[in-house]
Amino acid sequence: MSAPTVAPPRPTAATLVLVVALALGPWSAALLFVLSRFGQSPPEALPWAVIGLLGALLGAPAAAAAAHLPPPLRASTAAAGAGLSLAVAVISGLPPAYAATVPVTLLVLALLRALPGERPDLYGAALVYVGCTILANFTFDSFLPLGDFFLVNVGTFFFGVTFTQRDRLHRFGRSVVYRVIVTAAAANVVAALAVGTPLRYVAVSFLAILVSETADTEVYQRLLHRRWLARVAGSNAVSAPLDTILFTTLAFAGAPFATAGWMTQVIVTDVLVKYAASLVAAITVLSRPAWVPRPPGG
Repeated sequence: MSAPTVAPPRPTAATLVLVVALALGPWSAALLFVLSRFGQSPPEALPWAVIGLLGALLGAPAAAAAAHLPPPLRASTAAAGAGLSLAVAVISGLPPAYAATVPVTLLVLALLRALPGERPDLYGAALVYVGCTILANFTFDSFLPLGDFFLVNVGTFFFGVTFTQRDRLHRFGRSVVYRVIVTAAAANVVAALAVGTPLRYVAVSFLAILVSETADTEVYQRLLHRRWLARVAGSNAVSAPLDTILFTTLAFAGAPFATAGWMTQVIVTDVLVKYAASLVAAITVLSRPAWVPRPPGG
């Protein structure tokens, strides 16, 4: 018996996703700047590379939504979304530089849609995965206090997204996943050196990505016979605490502020936030059956 065909998203939903992806650009840059100000060495402004990367990340969901729209509606929706985003940014008084996210999003959308077959899905997921790891490390020393105990590393929110994006890549095979992991690790080293990140943090980030992502991949591959949500939960149960413990202890041990109590706060909070972020991402995927990744060969 053949598998039932999953209906594609309705044009109305795809149109909304495309408009939102474009509209979020300047505001995501503004939010990231505010969050980065909680770091030990807060930047005076967001680097242009970070602004461009935010725009590129939003190009992936924009391209996925555009795939379900006929070309005329796709073009008009993209134009309307871009115009709305720029107008709201100007009216709200956001820094003009943040508007650069919009043309980058449109460029990535066009490049992904020009690819044949399943390559838009592959490169879109890889882009979000690599980009989020870079942004997570950009905010590695930014911590948000929540109550009297919890201390959230801003980068944790990005890593919560990477877990589910990497799980989407598994449908293309183990070798593809490992190539993306190595690419992410190498890209983080280049990005960190470009902005003058101390070598200690560069080395720790590289090690944490390779170790935790390898563990996640191997657990996921051994759960391919299970439902997708079980595969995600099982692999994240291993990789989330492993990544957090490795990075926190190796990156901050010996720092004046990094007491045992402080590290406990960071590790406990980060693991909980990563679980929550990956759960939200997984529920979002499950809400659209067409988005649920298939196992290799499925």
